Amino acid sequence: MLVYAFLRRLLFSPFGRVLAGIRVNEHRMRAVGYSTFGYKLAAFTLAGALAGVAGFLWAAQTGYVNPELMGFHMSAHAIMMVILGGMGNFAGAIVGAFAFEYVMHFFKDLTKHWQLLMGSFIVLVVVLAPRGLLGLVSQMTKKRGAP
Repeated sequence: MLVYAFLRRLLFSPFGRVLAGIRVNEHRMRAVGYSTFGYKLAAFTLAGALAGVAGFLWAAQTGYVNPELMGFHMSAHAIMMVILGGMGNFAGAIVGAFAFEYVMHFFKDLTKHWQLLMGSFIVLVVVLAPRGLLGLVSQMTKKRGAP
């Protein structure tokens, strides 16, 4: 929760606004006078520090760190969590992580071919809700509130 609050605060700070501007049009931000390299380096350093904190917390929780955690499938899991929750939405990654883990464990308990069901579920969400689960919930609440 502390990291979420910190990142949320950082997102609306001048630093976060510059990073958002760099994401949209780096050349324009450079033309306005910002040193985009320094901002991108700071963002990369911050991301590395937060990844280190996450690794520490994982090791503290499980008691060991397995080299398998650095495999391709774990980075694919992270990408699928973001896509599932909703890209471009700060809370989407959190919703996607909870949804991904819940559905994955549900399918694992259901059958030994859980990867097929998981892949089908993610494709279905991408087709039916291109803005992710959070976008789908937002869209459903707008429809309900409309006269």
